[in-house]
Amino acid sequence: FKYTDCVGGDTTKLSTFYSGELVNSTWDGGTTYNREHTWPDSKCLVKDSKANDAADPFQIRPEKQSVNSGRGNKAYGESSDYHDPGESVRGDVARIVLYMYVRWENEGKLWGTDGIMESLDVLLKWHEADPVDTWEMGRNDAVQSITGARNMFVDYPELAYYLFDKAVPANMPTPSNSVYNHNCTGVVTAPTCTEQGYTTYTCSCGDT
Repeated sequence: FKYTDCVGGDTTKLSTFYSGELVNSTWDGGTTYNREHTWPDSKCLVKDSKANDAADPFQIRPEKQSVNSGRGNKAYGESSDYHDPGESVRGDVARIVLYMYVRWENEGKLWGTDGIMESLDVLLKWHEADPVDTWEMGRNDAVQSITGARNMFVDYPELAYYLFDKAVPANMPTPSNSVYNHNCTGVVTAPTCTEQGYTTYTCSCGDT
């Protein structure tokens, strides 16, 4: 977490996932924060292993114990039977769910109260309403530096619509289109753990 969820170069502080509060990164046995399984451990293909969906660092996020317990293993959604993570991370959640669905092929645990998301409509709504930001891109890079893997739905959010045979929303901002890169030929400054959340992307044509 001190590499994937640090803030402004200070690896002694973590940003908790749902609440957004800063906590000390030193592990104290789960008193200050614990591991939130975005895709609940109880709904993973194999629980508590070091090399499968339950242990995938893309889906494990730091969160205060009380907030984590409040969510439990509820599926995400907007209805009363579901857990709403908050507007600021709805898109992050959607892209983690998309990644986990494709990476681990856990199709039996996707929709409804017994699954991960209320519905495909809600997932795509969150995915569009809360687009990828520099924090999310920075975390993608940080996890890649540890595991060698990336969340393709962070790099190419439009893939979510192709996956479910849906039309990509017009003018949807994505890291792969001109809304972010201004049609430049490359990115000079890439985010790192010590910069995530504060990174300025500098294009070769001078735009940022």
